[in-house]
Amino acid sequence: MKYVASIKPGTSILGVILFLLSITFYQVSFAADKMDDFSPDEIVAELKPKLELDDQQVKNLTTALGELGKQLHALIEKQEAAKEEDDSEDFIKGVKQAQADYQKKLKGILTDKQLQTYNELKEADIMDMMKDLAEIKLLDIQPKIGFSDEQLDKLVPVMATSMRGFMKIAWENAGKHLRLRHKIKIAKKLKHIQSDAQKQVQQILTGEQYQKWEELKKQQQEQQKK
Repeated sequence: MKYVASIKPGTSILGVILFLLSITFYQVSFAADKMDDFSPDEIVAELKPKLELDDQQVKNLTTALGELGKQLHALIEKQEAAKEEDDSEDFIKGVKQAQADYQKKLKGILTDKQLQTYNELKEADIMDMMKDLAEIKLLDIQPKIGFSDEQLDKLVPVMATSMRGFMKIAWENAGKHLRLRHKIKIAKKLKHIQSDAQKQVQQILTGEQYQKWEELKKQQQEQQKK
């Protein structure tokens, strides 16, 4: 809900993209900050039974993950060294390139079926993270709105799906120089995601609760203006 509520109705599409990009950049940086715990061997050991990998695939995938880790680590060190400079665009381009290189290697290592399963597992992990973030935020505002734990359980997937949709759009367009037509398309996609989430929230909450929800959104929007 934080991501939905923080985007003001009057914000330009560029402002929206910059806001979403800041969220995406934060999450990439946060994940990258855990690189000391990055273990290709452990990751592949967990994936082996799920993807039914043979010994050669285990070896090749471990190598590919190790190379990805080195690329990300180098990007992080470069980004940290340029703290006083606005080098976020180069960082994002670097992460995107590292991701593209890794995906290309995956296609050469895994079968089509294994790759599909891998992508499904990855998406499930991302959605689990989105649900965790949504639940944390919803628990924070629960006393202010007064919705039940049962309502909370229904709200979590709604907000997680909305957040994931925003993240996808932000990441797909990160580092791009967008033309007006493209910005309009993005604006429509964002509006659709937000509208869909709003309708579902309205169905879950009572009329009084939804009014409090909207009031809280307005308060957050006012705080963002300051």
